[in-house]
Amino acid sequence: MFASLYACVVIHLSLFPYSDWRHIGIGPFEFLFGPWIPVHQKVLWTDVFINIGGYIPLGFLMLLGLNRQPRTFDKILVVLVCALVSLALESMQTFLPSRVPSKMDLATNTIGGVLGVLAGIYVTAHHRIAPLLNRRIEHWLIQRAWIGMGLLSLWFLSILPPQNPTFSTGLWLGNLLEIPGPLQHSTPFGIPLEVLLKIETIAPTFINYCFLMCAWMIGLAQTQAGSPRTRLLIVLIALTLLIRLLDYLVLAPMSAWTYLGQRWFEANSLGVLIAFVVALTISMMQVLPHHMARIGLLHLLGGWLITLLLPGVYDPDLGNPGSGILAIFRSLQEAGRWVSELWPILALTVLTFLSLPERRFRR
Repeated sequence: MFASLYACVVIHLSLFPYSDWRHIGIGPFEFLFGPWIPVHQKVLWTDVFINIGGYIPLGFLMLLGLNRQPRTFDKILVVLVCALVSLALESMQTFLPSRVPSKMDLATNTIGGVLGVLAGIYVTAHHRIAPLLNRRIEHWLIQRAWIGMGLLSLWFLSILPPQNPTFSTGLWLGNLLEIPGPLQHSTPFGIPLEVLLKIETIAPTFINYCFLMCAWMIGLAQTQAGSPRTRLLIVLIALTLLIRLLDYLVLAPMSAWTYLGQRWFEANSLGVLIAFVVALTISMMQVLPHHMARIGLLHLLGGWLITLLLPGVYDPDLGNPGSGILAIFRSLQEAGRWVSELWPILALTVLTFLSLPERRFRR
């Protein structure tokens, strides 16, 4: 099942944005007889690593999905399937103006499939790895942790596109209301204009704090009281900052990284720092998982309420989709934008469920 889901992700990223299909008189497999590198294109190491890394999980998951000790025929078959998937997608890219098929992509994708199969062989050959991992998971995570982990994964996707405030979600509901001008006599929910303007000055910091706390509490709420929550929290924080700064790392030139990173931390450091201190304090306490879910729920409601009251948030245009790694990154940002719009509603439902003690769902 996981291999099928990941294959759908590979297909989506390879063919997005599915628009302007055309036939220019070139056969779908014509690229196999052309040069390794298409004309007017350069080999970028980032594209090579993306092509290889994208197919490693596919080969790995397909081999482990056999649910038996793989034979030599199974290993060869998985590699062939990875190569055929890549060949089919490259041939379909012939009819997409935003894509350029090449033998280089086919070769690197196949190499990724081979590396994934080798990783699967190593895991299946060492029988102690899977039982040890299962024991760690059972000791660290609660029984229904897959629900919260899925919600947290969607949040990581939702913060990928640029938005303001940086870690806010559900912007479309806030933008349904209009900011009152100087000649308007009404405000959202009848709040005095002076109070609303004062709230607006601290709103970005508060919204960032609330949504960061909500996401990190979702992650910690999936862990048992005896698990290394502090270390897991540090991993969550590092992953959060890395995903949010990917926009600069991928799109901005290297010479501008220091400047853009400094500007970003100046604008968002206060909310991130407060959320870090509060979450770190909670992670050191023996708090039950459903209590952490309730803390996350309160922060979600607080951050979302301010987002609704202050429709001054905006969603910048993603710009030119580009090609290569830029096109893949833009497609992920576009998917993240759609997820971001509905994430608070989904989080509200899931956190309400996780706020109930787990023993109620055991027989």
